[in-house]
Amino acid sequence: MISLRVGTFDLDLRARELRDGSTRVRLQAQPFEILCLLLERPGHIVTRHELQRRLWPSGTFVDFERGLNAAIKRLRAALGDDADSPVFVETVPRRGYRLIAAGVARETWTRLRLVVLPFSTLSDVHPTHFSDGLTEEVIVQLGALSEAVEIIAPWSSLFPPNLQRAREIGESLHARYLLEGSTRQEGTRVRVTARLVETATEVHVWSDVYDRGVTGTLSVQTEVACQIARALVTKLQPSSQQRKESVRCE
Repeated sequence: MISLRVGTFDLDLRARELRDGSTRVRLQAQPFEILCLLLERPGHIVTRHELQRRLWPSGTFVDFERGLNAAIKRLRAALGDDADSPVFVETVPRRGYRLIAAGVARETWTRLRLVVLPFSTLSDVHPTHFSDGLTEEVIVQLGALSEAVEIIAPWSSLFPPNLQRAREIGESLHARYLLEGSTRQEGTRVRVTARLVETATEVHVWSDVYDRGVTGTLSVQTEVACQIARALVTKLQPSSQQRKESVRCE
């Protein structure tokens, strides 16, 4: 069981349920996502806008206010919490919500597991070792920028053909996120595409494209990898902004 401690509860990440001793309470998808986001930053405000982006991808048409209020109500019901005298989830008027539960250890909730898949090569102009080097550099840069992201070793990211879906990879390695990407070169230009996928939902939560001139393989790999790593830290750990800005991409 992969679990996090929430006060007297254990949150089972794989089963998406709370356990209080022998009692099990299954969480619906939206209350589960809200609790996971609050656990990433206990004691800090998670804004309603941040929750909207997590629960409803861009382009989704929904009554956001009513939907979020209902999801928060369901989360509190699962925790046995009271909005007027909260023990777990505190409402910050006109701003958002904050996890105030005692017993949430920082070293427990901050480490997010991320699988970095080898970047694929989509052209024959440059050899595959460019993509291999970029993959390794991304892992190195992520390690330098954040201690909160646990990176799965690259040799663990090589899967047999029958294990290709993001959900299956996440379950196999107990990882919440997966980074995949590709490289393509035309003449003296190289294009790197990177995508962050939430393994449980198989939804792309972030993506970007980097176009660079190939003046030096190592410098391009380092620069692009640092840009990718900084973007991922911002997405996964918004409170790490100060440390992120202190690291300069070469």
